[in-house]
Amino acid sequence: MRSDKMNRPIKPFLLIGISVSTLFSYSSDMEQAPNILLILSDDHAVNAIGCYNKRLSEYVRTPNIDRLAEDGMIFTSAFCTNSISSPSRATIITGKYSHMNGVYCLNQEFDNTQASVSSILKNNGYQTAVYGKWHLSSLPAGFDDYRVLDEQGRYRDPEYYEMNRQGMVQYDGWVDDVTAEMTMNFIDKRDKDKPFFVMCNFKSVHDPWDTRPPYDTCYQSTSIPEPDNLCDNYVNRGRASKRTTLKLESLDQKTFSHDLLKTYDTCAQRKFVYQQYIKAFLRGANVLDENVGKILDYIKNEGLDKNTVLIYTSDQGHFLGEHGFFSKRFMYEESMQMPLIIRYPGKIEPGSKCDNLVANIDFAPTILDLAGVHVPEEMQGKSLKGFLTGNPPDEWRTAIYYRYWQHLLHRDVAAHLGIRTKDYKLIYYYGQNMGQTDFPPTEPEWELFDLHNDPDEMNNVYYNAEYSEIADQLKQQLIELKVRYEDNDSVSW
Repeated sequence: MRSDKMNRPIKPFLLIGISVSTLFSYSSDMEQAPNILLILSDDHAVNAIGCYNKRLSEYVRTPNIDRLAEDGMIFTSAFCTNSISSPSRATIITGKYSHMNGVYCLNQEFDNTQASVSSILKNNGYQTAVYGKWHLSSLPAGFDDYRVLDEQGRYRDPEYYEMNRQGMVQYDGWVDDVTAEMTMNFIDKRDKDKPFFVMCNFKSVHDPWDTRPPYDTCYQSTSIPEPDNLCDNYVNRGRASKRTTLKLESLDQKTFSHDLLKTYDTCAQRKFVYQQYIKAFLRGANVLDENVGKILDYIKNEGLDKNTVLIYTSDQGHFLGEHGFFSKRFMYEESMQMPLIIRYPGKIEPGSKCDNLVANIDFAPTILDLAGVHVPEEMQGKSLKGFLTGNPPDEWRTAIYYRYWQHLLHRDVAAHLGIRTKDYKLIYYYGQNMGQTDFPPTEPEWELFDLHNDPDEMNNVYYNAEYSEIADQLKQQLIELKVRYEDNDSVSW
């Protein structure tokens, strides 16, 4: 049962302004082009996915995402380039860094006239649709159909903007159940003579962490293991970690409040909040995984599995108590790392893994390449098709460039940029909002982590003389990547 709500004007729909000369038709029979289904969750950390075999794998219940990994390829070193929702989503669909697609922070206008994976595929014969959480300020463009939540949306009885309708439409039920149903309905009613590209964007597992039966009673009698650095005191780290209020004891969710909390010391507070927080997070992931299973079963039952590329990812990672943190934003591993699993029967070896450094700028080029469509030069990422099909490229990146722009705008996280290589991570907190004066600048500082010897990023070795040569090399590499990706502002060191 739906109820139309007309009390809010629909945001303006912008027409796609893509030059015909930039579009390339698929050269083979469109009947041979694969269908592509991208499942995008929110904040789903790899530590909360069973197939990643991280510290919580014994307690995580994600059998359907795990099944997808068994049938496809899992990427163990996939990272976002700006760990915050709207910027990452803009990067995923455009294949460009924040400074190139125009979405640096939350609540910034997204120019949906720029080329995106959906608009290019639509202009090359694909049926395209997106359902669920969009979280970009402009409504979707380049889609034959969309139904998207307003900003974060809500878990219960969600409201959607629908294509060609004014106002919002409310649906009864749980948001991820509704979004999955929309996705399957579109595929069911598609033109069967044309391939499809569909984005199924789940709200889970974004805060406020919520769930529905039968998962609301999960973990009640279980004590979930704590990360070793839950009670991190940030010794031998920069001021940025000390300053931020991304700490579990700072959570203001009513679910995690308790009269006795104020009587505990900091470590005891974190331990108290952690058990409530992690259980709420994992319960939400249970609903998410159930809906992934519904879609997998539907695709198989419809006989579409053999010619459908199915991609599972999240817009970024999430702290699950590591360093005593929740949320994301920092360049630290738990926030920066994304899950990425791709299944394409007959093309990808089941149960395979890729540990090469990949980033969310690569997602759009990969999708276009798998569809047999030319990748525009303006996209800054590279296709992963060679890794997927057993023909890896001779050369591949050795470092990922990262930049978080929102200086002190949320939870006092300082703006920073840096690079991650296979063995090291260099972070520069440059201490200001570029071109803005809303918040006072902070003193710049560096962090360097030896990921091989210190995977939990507990010891900043930037000022250690033994690492001075490595620091200089990484700094030079950081400068080169900043130039290569045309991030041309005046950050200096």
